[in-house]
Amino acid sequence: MTSTPDSWSKAIKSLHWLIAFFILFAWGSVELHEFYERSDPMRGWWMVVHYSLGFSILFLGLFRLYWRATHGRPTLYGGSFQKPVSLLVQSLMYIIILGMPITGLLMRQFAGRDITLFWIIDVPSVVAKNTDIAKQFAFLHKEFLWNALLVLLVLHIGGALWHHFITKDNTLRQMLPFGRK
Repeated sequence: MTSTPDSWSKAIKSLHWLIAFFILFAWGSVELHEFYERSDPMRGWWMVVHYSLGFSILFLGLFRLYWRATHGRPTLYGGSFQKPVSLLVQSLMYIIILGMPITGLLMRQFAGRDITLFWIIDVPSVVAKNTDIAKQFAFLHKEFLWNALLVLLVLHIGGALWHHFITKDNTLRQMLPFGRK
């Protein structure tokens, strides 16, 4: 299951798409919770989904970093400008994939609020309540990292489409879970 010069390993492809869908679902769950009044149990239900997906993204992101470090990568296409930009975008995406769940957890911790994961694991607040610090982590989580992720996703998807349709190399096909290589 090691990556080859022509394609990522099946494990990396699976992790890539699973994390992508979990990010999409985490965003959807936090948006859906806004449709309910604060007293409605469904609002809390959607937030448990959000926290559980965030924890899953953190776990899968760490595992993906480990797998990538130990199982190689395919050939990196592009010119002398594109390769470092591609590596920078990928690196920043890893930072955000790990940073968003961590800042979300710290935001809740410093707000003095517990977190329930998968309706079975309660993570109690273990730090002293400090709403000023909680607000800083909320800004990082909700504004800075989220908007940075959106910019990086546009660059990431745009780069993949550029490689596929303009330079016509194998970049996009390396990560697709289906089709020919």
